[in-house]
This record gives sequence, structure tokens and C-alpha cells, in this order.
Amino acid sequence: MTKRRILQILAGLVSAFVVLTGFSVTRYVLAHPNEPLQQNVASWARNKGLGAVVDQLETWLHNDPPAAAPVDTLALIPITDDELDEPVDTVAPPSTPVATSAIPQSTTAAKKPQSSKTTIPGSGAPAQKTNKVASASCPVASTTTIPGETTTTSSTTTTTTTTTLPGETTTTTTTTTTTTTIPVKALDLLPAVQPSIKGEGEWRSLAKVRKTPVIYGTSIRPLWCYGSVVATAATYDPYLFKAGLYNGTEVPGGKGWKNGSRVTGTPLKKLVAAFNGGFRFEHEPGGYKTEGRTVRKLRKGYATFAIRADGFSTVGVFGEDILDDGTWVSLRQNLPPLVHNGESSYARYPKVDWGNDFDNKVYNFRSAVCVRTDGLMMFTAVGKVNIGMMADSLVAMGCKTAMELDINGTWPLFATYSGFGSKNRVGRAIDKRMGDPGRFLSKADKDFIALFDNGVAMPSTTTTVVP
Repeated sequence: MTKRRILQILAGLVSAFVVLTGFSVTRYVLAHPNEPLQQNVASWARNKGLGAVVDQLETWLHNDPPAAAPVDTLALIPITDDELDEPVDTVAPPSTPVATSAIPQSTTAAKKPQSSKTTIPGSGAPAQKTNKVASASCPVASTTTIPGETTTTSSTTTTTTTTTLPGETTTTTTTTTTTTTIPVKALDLLPAVQPSIKGEGEWRSLAKVRKTPVIYGTSIRPLWCYGSVVATAATYDPYLFKAGLYNGTEVPGGKGWKNGSRVTGTPLKKLVAAFNGGFRFEHEPGGYKTEGRTVRKLRKGYATFAIRADGFSTVGVFGEDILDDGTWVSLRQNLPPLVHNGESSYARYPKVDWGNDFDNKVYNFRSAVCVRTDGLMMFTAVGKVNIGMMADSLVAMGCKTAMELDINGTWPLFATYSGFGSKNRVGRAIDKRMGDPGRFLSKADKDFIALFDNGVAMPSTTTTVVP
């Protein structure tokens, strides 16, 4: 065989490969018309076993740290009061709230009553100036005295003496009662960057049910030394919703799911909001169990989004406050806890891949879900940040236990839906950097969490006494 003939054969093989690859990519892109091209190509490549190539490309693309210079705009998408005036549901709520005595609660009480008044960013008073808060991302020298900062240390010693006479028996019984109050909305966040933007850190209503706000959102620049980093968050009271884990076409994939790749049917009428799930399985995010099926084995010590049979949802650490004891019908893990007991904890796991981020040098758009110290649940999207900056942002915004969710592109997404009570639902992303809110109504590639109204009367606060 001549050299020319060999070259012709090789050229033909290359051409055939290019044509077949182009056809496959085009077919995948056309099947996902609402996602960005780059994101579609990356997903296609991962499905073809080219994840390592995609990871390396993303590392090269996202290795520039965020700018220190502060931006002058936030990312929360404004929603008017008129848009929030949803039609009243035709089903009357029960006269009393659902019993919550068996539901695990945060032990941190609300600091003060919260008003239900909606605050539109830009309409409130200027934010209060705050001192710089030291973190791993934005350290403050220990010898530096920050103006206005005072530290007071006090010590009190109490001595109690009990005398028991011969023949006398003394029995002491101690009963501990914890009262937990979950506020209607969180206390406004104090901006770390000065001067602050009007409305920065102020919680405003993003969704209503029966004319009552049930989801609040805000945007803030959480890191004083990186003013270009913007975080957008949404909070909700887990007692007011039934959460459901929906299974995407690719993650976890498969057939026979009750909750498939989109919200449909009767549940669609009661849908209030939805947000993205965790990493693809090749990134070893941890376990996945739902609808009586264990897709991936649960891992002890991993952060876990857990849903009970009655729809109550929370975030905890598997093996500690979350157990596979029949209490939870859905358990979705995604790496160890990013925040634990109110502190950044990612550095305790140096061998964990937080998104190809072993050296903390990948800066991109990231999302997380957490239980706040006040008992509210909070979804947060922050960009562009590395994993350390993400953890510091979550701590600054009030997280007690946090779990990283999906990252990159428009995968981070929290959407609310208008038209409550009907099947004609229209989605709204809460952040201008997020993707198509219709993803959860049509066909989602990856798993996601949907929040449904549970028909409970909307109280001003939820209080539980736990002996």
C-alpha cells in the first residue's frame, strides 16, 4: 500500500469521526435548546466519558480570581408586588398549623419579631456600616484594631453547696426544655463592602401563597476584600412546604420514577419553587436514595439533603443528625459539609474534589443549600468564587450546616413560579446569572428539589417546644 493511499484512508477516518461527532453533538444540543452551547457541549462530552478533558478545560477557563474592586449592581432580579399577588388557592387551609413536635429544629431563637412588609431593593434606609470580619478568604491582621470594635470579657463563678444529713436521701430531677422560634424572614444582612448598594442585604418577598409571603430573597457582596463577588439567596420555612426530590434524565437517569425529570400533573398546581441538585455521579458526590431505591450507597460524614414522608426537608451530616432509620424517604448527598456548626469546614477534607478545586484555584459560579442558625432553609448562589470563598460567604450569611450543590454555567438555579393553583405555571429565576426556570417544568438533565405548598395555615412564627 502506497504512502498516498495510507494518507487517504487516515483522512477518510478523520473526516468520518468529525462528521459523526458533529452529528452527535448537534443532536444533543437540539435536545436541550434552553441551555448554553458551552454547557451542552460539556455535558455531551461527560456523557461520552470525556469528563477528565472537560475538568481540565474548566480549570484553565476558571483560574482567574475575582476582582477586589467592588461592583455597583446586585444580581437579584426585581419582582414587583403586582407580580407577587397570586390568586388565592381554592382549597381552604386548616385552622391550626401542623404539629411539629417530632421535627428536628435549630436551637437558635429569632432575635426579634419580623415584619411581613415587602421591602423593594433601593427603597430602604442606607445599610449600617460594619467592621471587617476576618475569614480565610479575607484575613484581618490580629494586631490590627478596627475602628469602632470593642471586646469585653467577663467571668462569673457560681458556687452551690448542698448538705445531706445522715440517713437523708436527696433526689434531683432536671428537665431541659428547648423553645425554638423560626422567624417569618431572616434578619437583614449587614453588607461587608462599603459604601453599600441600596437594598443590599435586605430580604424581600419572592413568592406568596394565599396572599402570604413564603419565600424571601436578597443579594449581597459577602466578602469585604472581593467586592466583585455577589451572592443571591432565597430562604424558606421548611414547615410550610412539602419538598420532593426529582430525578433527571441523566443524573440519576433511569426509568420507573414517580418523580421524573419534570414537575407535572396535580403537584404542578401547588408548586412554589424549585432549585438544582448536586454534582454528577462521576465526581463521587456521595449517596443517592429515593422512592425506595438506593442509586448510590450513602456515605457517613457526608452532607445530606433529607426529605421526610410528610415533606419536611433539612440539611445535616449523615451518621450524626441524619440517619437512614426509615425517617427519611429521600436522601441526596453531595460531598462533606461545606459549613458545619456555623464554621467553614471544607479544609478538613483536603482530598475532596469540590469541583476540580484541590488547590482552591478554580473560581466559578457555585450554589449551596443550608440550614441557617435561625432555623430557616437557605439556597445560595455565589460567583465567581473558589470553595474557600464559598464557605466564607455562607458563614457570613448565617448558615449553620451547608452542602455544596451544582456549579458552573447556569446550572445553579433557584426559580419561583407564578399562577399558583393552576397548571399554567410561569417560572422566574431569582438571579440574572441563572438559567432557564422552565427547566424543571420540561425536562431536567439532573436531579432537583421542588417545593410545594403543604396547605398549612401561614403563621407569623413557628414555635416548637422539645423536651
